[in-house]
Amino acid sequence: MNTFKVIDNFLDKEDFINLRHHMLVEKFFPWYFQETKDKDFEVDEDLNQYQFIHTFFRDYQPFSNYFYLLGPLLKKLKVKSLIRIKANLNPYSPKLYRGYFHNDNPYNSLTAVYYVNENNGYTLFEKNNKKVKSEENRIVIFDAKMKHTGTNTTNQKKRVVLNLNYF
Repeated sequence: MNTFKVIDNFLDKEDFINLRHHMLVEKFFPWYFQETKDKDFEVDEDLNQYQFIHTFFRDYQPFSNYFYLLGPLLKKLKVKSLIRIKANLNPYSPKLYRGYFHNDNPYNSLTAVYYVNENNGYTLFEKNNKKVKSEENRIVIFDAKMKHTGTNTTNQKKRVVLNLNYF
């Protein structure tokens, strides 16, 4: 897959509303501060390169009590095996900031970015300079080796996406 595939209205309305409610409305959904966005295990001096994350799956097992929420998403993607699933929450800023271009892993696998809420943020692909806008219940699927980056938002309190790496 040398390109990407965008699908709107990916989940059934009921499944989407349930997922969105837990991640955006529920007061006790746990988000964890991450010092960097796209540079694992490095210190980033850029004050705009941070985010909040929620890890659903890693190290070959569910890592969250909310993993069950992803059942409809995993079924629709026809996932055979998971590598990692995490949610990214990028807070509002008066200026739109991009992260660093990166690929999610070195395997011959897939990455899916699922947009939980609508905002003026986007995913940008390095190879063709194409943008995929953050529209709720949209998903973009691509080869995990494709370099991409995301942004924050300037028109909502937060930009929330799910990042899935799988076979």
